[in-house]
Amino acid sequence: MSLPGLSSSAVNTSQANETVDIGARAEWRIEVDLKDTVTVKVTKGIVEVFGTELAIDVEYKFTGQKIAFYSHEGGQLEYSGPLVSEYVSEETQMSAYLNFHFALCKMREQDVRGPRVLILGPKDCGKTSLAKILASYASRMDYEPMIVNLNPSDPVFSIPGTLTGTPVSDILDVEDGWGQTYTTGVAPLHPKQPTVRYYGSPDIHENLKFYKHNVSRLGVTVCSRVSEDSTMKKSGVIVDTPPLTIKDVEIIEDVISDFEINVMVVIGNERLFIDLKKKFQAKLNVVKLPKSGGCVERDDSFTRQVQQRSIREYFYGTPKTVLSPYTVYVDFDVVKVYKPFVDAGGLISSVLPIGEDGLDNEEKKPDPLLQSLEPSSSSLQHCVLAILQADKKSDEDIILRSSVLGFGVVTDVDDTKSKLRILIPVPGRLPDRAMLLGSFRYTE
Repeated sequence: MSLPGLSSSAVNTSQANETVDIGARAEWRIEVDLKDTVTVKVTKGIVEVFGTELAIDVEYKFTGQKIAFYSHEGGQLEYSGPLVSEYVSEETQMSAYLNFHFALCKMREQDVRGPRVLILGPKDCGKTSLAKILASYASRMDYEPMIVNLNPSDPVFSIPGTLTGTPVSDILDVEDGWGQTYTTGVAPLHPKQPTVRYYGSPDIHENLKFYKHNVSRLGVTVCSRVSEDSTMKKSGVIVDTPPLTIKDVEIIEDVISDFEINVMVVIGNERLFIDLKKKFQAKLNVVKLPKSGGCVERDDSFTRQVQQRSIREYFYGTPKTVLSPYTVYVDFDVVKVYKPFVDAGGLISSVLPIGEDGLDNEEKKPDPLLQSLEPSSSSLQHCVLAILQADKKSDEDIILRSSVLGFGVVTDVDDTKSKLRILIPVPGRLPDRAMLLGSFRYTE
């Protein structure tokens, strides 16, 4: 007889070790729920996760991930914990990805300026997985590529809503997806130091003008940083992108120009590959790679939970590295908050006769990219704020060029007393910097 919920079968499901044999050039694919944790240990052979080799007899813990364990020559591992799904597949595209890596290495050997790779494709086709694989293999061969994330929906070395450029000089942390940065504190692996721009929304089309501005500014920073380091210059740049189609060709052209792309990779979309090859084959190398059969579609709920988890980890750390954030109280007049400007007059002008927009030519002015925001509970409650490098009294042009210093969350707004309660990751006074508001919220 056993108590409800504590039967022997339930205990065996979550605690008993299971053994998995992976054949040569095969992979074990698993899905772990966000509420569960699975422990995996390699007991035999060489097994890797997205290009990062796992140590033998070392336990790795995975939470809320969809990952594949690949072996070139075969291996064996043990795991314990609940899984949403798991299976071993012999149909893998790792050979094609490995061959592409060797082609990039050949480019690195032939020129002091390494390959600058742009990865394109539809949603959930494996673009980010390919970026990890290429970065991991390059790192294992003593290269230090720059990883650029242009998808604000995916947090890469930062919180969601950001665009980042990060040099990878060490192996990636497979448990955390990408790894930890200097903001995380003491880390078992070499922490990464990203350059961060804050766009503030998961959808690039929500404010395309502001998105293009941030891509352009990040491109200037990345190209400058790469040119000043001979190892990084030879290693090249790997650019991961949001889901784009041929209708977004203007965005693609801007990215090619901003990051000086010379290799374009298209995954999982034959038509997009053909259209882009016709347009760009005279300027750069256009390559098609197959989509991995292990790609899993992520629903909106899963994406939002991952985004919220990354915001929490920024302030409170991970189970391996626990952090203690601090709360500061400030008056309304101490902070200077901006938000991206969105043209509200577009719908009004669209009903006017063709050629008329309601303004004389002399009155037309370019729309600003930012607008000042008056603090209030309706606009700032539970909002994530990007604290910029620029001083709060700086001109708008300087603020627009500024990258991110850190982040804060407005946990409470008192309109009566004109005070804000802000959660920040370090002790001390709130930095006297300009702040940028996006659409992301976080509640504890």
